Amino acid sequence: MPSVSFVSLGCAKNLVDTEVMIAKLGAAGWQLEGDTGSADTVVINTCAFIDPAKAESTEVILEHAQRKRAGQQLVVAGCMAQRYGEQLRSLIPEIDGVVGTGAYAGIVELLDDVRAGRRPVRLGFEPEPEHDFLPRLVTTPRATAYLKVAEGCDHPCTFCIIPQLRGAFRSRSEESILAEARALAAAGTKELILIAQDTSMWGRDRGIRRGGLAQLLERLSDIETIAWIRLLYLYPATVDRELVDAMASLPKVCKYMDMPLQHAHPTVLRAMRRPGNGERYLEIVDEFRRRVPGITMRSTFIVGFPGETEEHVSYLEAWIARAELDRVGFFEYSSEEGTPGASLPGKVNAKERRKRLVRLREAQRLASERARARRVGTTERVLVEERRSLRKTDPMREALDGVATVWFGRSQGEAPGVDGGVYFTGPADAGAFADVTLGGHGPFDFYGRPAVKEPLHVG
Repeated sequence: MPSVSFVSLGCAKNLVDTEVMIAKLGAAGWQLEGDTGSADTVVINTCAFIDPAKAESTEVILEHAQRKRAGQQLVVAGCMAQRYGEQLRSLIPEIDGVVGTGAYAGIVELLDDVRAGRRPVRLGFEPEPEHDFLPRLVTTPRATAYLKVAEGCDHPCTFCIIPQLRGAFRSRSEESILAEARALAAAGTKELILIAQDTSMWGRDRGIRRGGLAQLLERLSDIETIAWIRLLYLYPATVDRELVDAMASLPKVCKYMDMPLQHAHPTVLRAMRRPGNGERYLEIVDEFRRRVPGITMRSTFIVGFPGETEEHVSYLEAWIARAELDRVGFFEYSSEEGTPGASLPGKVNAKERRKRLVRLREAQRLASERARARRVGTTERVLVEERRSLRKTDPMREALDGVATVWFGRSQGEAPGVDGGVYFTGPADAGAFADVTLGGHGPFDFYGRPAVKEPLHVG
């Protein structure tokens, strides 16, 4: 029985692709090996979105190429494979096979070709992302699973290489999504995290002009054992009133909004070919807060886009203070070959980008402090992930009266991998829910204790 080991880099969409490949190979008789040094074949699922991601992917590929032992095969998959294809294999002769983002459903056949010495390169995109996503070996913490509802992107953002890496936007059918969601629920999933490059656009390419995602959320809410449905990566121009209504009225839909805005100044947004402006974005934020009380809001911004001036940075700094989003990720602009942004004038040098990054992060730190302070004292439902041992110097240990072993989980306000979570004293069980009263917070995480249930009064 041949063995295979995976290294998965990059975003949650890549992770789902990895989980599907693992399960397909398992069904075909391959044995999953945790140690890459012992496996017959190593598959590296790469990211190539921005320069740091490409650098990490290249470093990991070279590291495994150097360690590759006689008779072992090395396969590169994902976005870097899709972008560079034959070049990658020519530059690194230790690579035995290349599979792009649109061809990973054929991973079994590709690895058979690799073992036969044919050194295949499979790229291209399937017309519809309807290949079988099942079975999947879910690798996320117990009770949580990502559910990819679409592939690719149609937006013309001048900084982004994703349409070239993943193709045009293609929604999965409702039937395909529901079948996978039911299978995940039957396997113990309680939190479904819907992902796509633009999740709020789901269904529009299938003729649903408005309300497509809202309709899908209603169907998913009917799955009895699913408790939470979280939405990641909404787009400001495709969020419709029906979606806001669904988030406000469906109890299972998390009160959580992740909408990458990228900037707020209208001049920079026009150069990015992004919709709207800062004032319109504030209206969207206010609408969500009005309709979905207690919602947690996250976004991302690009710093140092070509042509960005001191005036634009000051505008964004003031916007951050006004919006008081709970969390924001900042990224230095990365000039990607093949994108319109790469040829724009007014490049911002690295030193200035870093200065602006520090400045905007400080503005957001203050805004986040105010946003987090509003949650202290509330009781929130937490999906328990694991027990953790805290070092003596850990501020969370001090905040919890010196307790060394505590539980860690996430409320509706925390998405996995990016938002931190909630530390609390037990008792609890991994994969179950616990009601926790938040006693305070650190820079990233909250801490608290199990909520005290009110005694019943009879008579």
